[in-house]
Amino acid sequence: MDNATLPSKCPGYNLYIDGFQALRRPQVLQTSKITHVVSVIDWKFPQGSAPLRGFQHLHIPLDDVYDSNILAYFPRSNAFIHQGLNYWPKTASDNARESGVLVHCAMGVSRSATIIIAYLMWISRQPKTISQPQTTSKSSSPSDSSTPEMVSLPPTPLTVDTALALLREARPQVEPNSGFIKQLRMYEAMGCPTTQEQLESHKIYRRWMNSRNVMDALSSNRAPEMADITFRDEEDDSDDDDNKLTKNLNNLDLSSPDSGITNPDISVSSPSDTTPLPSPEVELKCRKCRRLIAKSNFIIPHKPPPHRDPSADTSAEPCAHIFLHPLSWMKDTLAQGGLDGRLACPNPKCGANIGKFAWQGLRCSCGGWVTPGFGIVRGKVDQVRSAQSRARGAVAANNNGAGAAGGNLNDAVRLPPSMRRAASTNNGNL
Repeated sequence: MDNATLPSKCPGYNLYIDGFQALRRPQVLQTSKITHVVSVIDWKFPQGSAPLRGFQHLHIPLDDVYDSNILAYFPRSNAFIHQGLNYWPKTASDNARESGVLVHCAMGVSRSATIIIAYLMWISRQPKTISQPQTTSKSSSPSDSSTPEMVSLPPTPLTVDTALALLREARPQVEPNSGFIKQLRMYEAMGCPTTQEQLESHKIYRRWMNSRNVMDALSSNRAPEMADITFRDEEDDSDDDDNKLTKNLNNLDLSSPDSGITNPDISVSSPSDTTPLPSPEVELKCRKCRRLIAKSNFIIPHKPPPHRDPSADTSAEPCAHIFLHPLSWMKDTLAQGGLDGRLACPNPKCGANIGKFAWQGLRCSCGGWVTPGFGIVRGKVDQVRSAQSRARGAVAANNNGAGAAGGNLNDAVRLPPSMRRAASTNNGNL
């Protein structure tokens, strides 16, 4: 039989990729020892469809568009593909018996490639001896799922790029759309969860789903539901876990023009923004009452747009606003359902106007646009080193034979102008 009619086979795996036309050649599929078929296409298959007779079948009804949530299907498709690749037991008396899996979409370019890349990344992160995972398929398998099997794994876990390169060795035209690439990178940043529960409980996934719901609300010109807002200070992470998560999010290569609105927690401002996050050891406090407003790990860094007029050089002047993620003290204001409004100091005895918010975005004085925008006026807050940071600084100063602690006051606190003048006068009178 002409090999040109066979589906493309991923190197090292009995895993095939093709378009919808592959189903019109069931004899070819049987020749390739394919036992399982994954259809990633929004198509209504008739009950008992002739081309699928004799095959285990998983249907993933999705369109090939940027905002289709293909990530939610990865645990299910991984389990199904893994079951298919180990469908027949590998026994000494029957080494020749093999099984294979065909993953197809309409053209074998985007959706099917995404499902295969997700599987390649997942299997490359599993122990060398693993038990066959459970599948949602109602069909029984001749293999004993309780028996662990040896799988051939690459020396290091595959990334999105290396898995895509491997698949392109078999089918050079594969090209997942930008939304699917984004979701694959999220899956990689999460460590490729195995189960649906692990996926849906992961912070990256929860934030992404919340931001999708926010986007849906804004597209209909309404404020998002409170349940869909991620209040970052309510997450019960340790500092190390939060820093690791932030690093994973910042490493995502999200180049789509609307990624800021689609996922404000992952990409906020321009895609070329590489501004490092501020140190989490700095706190923002209301200049009037000294109430804690935010820690600096809740600050959203941003840059002026690349097309900004170079003649308007204000690089020496700091931005007029500091942009934050939504925080729990904003709840009462956001619960009113407005698309924009004022932000007041959360101290009920103070209530000073310290900034503003707009779900559809705010433009900074530097020209940068942050969506959604929760902006605190820089002149309304002081940037103060945290108590833990000051303690470490004092220990370091003592170890270095530094002078009295009072000599480090100006390094520890950014004082209001009146207090700075008083401190300067007092120091001059010593």
